[in-house]
Amino acid sequence: MSPRTKEQNEAIRELRMNQIMQAAAEVYLEKGIQLEIRDVALKAELGYGTVYHYYKNKHMLLEDLLWDALHRTESAVQPALKGDGSSLHKAESFSRLLLQKCVQDPTVFILLKTVADNFHHFPGNRFIKLSDHFQERIYMPFVELIREGTGSKSPEKTANLIYGSLVGCTALNIHHNMRDEVDVEGIVDMIFSGIQAKER
Repeated sequence: MSPRTKEQNEAIRELRMNQIMQAAAEVYLEKGIQLEIRDVALKAELGYGTVYHYYKNKHMLLEDLLWDALHRTESAVQPALKGDGSSLHKAESFSRLLLQKCVQDPTVFILLKTVADNFHHFPGNRFIKLSDHFQERIYMPFVELIREGTGSKSPEKTANLIYGSLVGCTALNIHHNMRDEVDVEGIVDMIFSGIQAKER
C-alpha cells in the first residue's frame, strides 16, 4: 500500500475538521461551555486522541469554531451589503439572510449568541480580537444601513433590537427542535414593519 499524497492528507484533515466542528456545535447547543473534548469526540464518532490531535482543549476548539462562524456569517450577508436598493431595504435583506443562516448553521447562531452575551463564558482576553472583527465586519455595516435608512439618532439601539430578536427567535426554534418551522420572511417583515412605523 503506497503512502498517502499531500493532497490526500489535506483532504482527510479537512474532513476531520468539518466533523469536529459540526459535532462541537451540536454539543455546545446541548451543554454550552460545559462541553468537553470527549463529548465532541463521541458526537463526531471519532477517537478522543484524534480530536485531541487537532485541539488540545475546548477553548482552542471553540475559538476556531467562532472564527469559522464569523467567515460564514460575513459570506452570508455580503449579498445584502453589496445589493441594490435603499439602505433600509438592504438592512432588511441583511436581517433575512442572517436569520436564514442562523437557522441553517448552528455555528452562526453560537457566534451571534456569544457576541450578544459579550463572551462572558470565555476566560481571559482571547476573544477580544474576534469581537473587534465582528464589530467591524458585521455589526457596524449593519448599524450604518440602519442609520442611513431611518435617519435614526440611535441606530445602534435599533440594530441591537433586531439582533436580539433574531437570536431569540433562532434559540426558541433550536431548543424546541423546530428549525424547519422558522418563518424567516414573517419574522423579518414583522420586525421591519415596526421599525419603519416608528422611524417615520
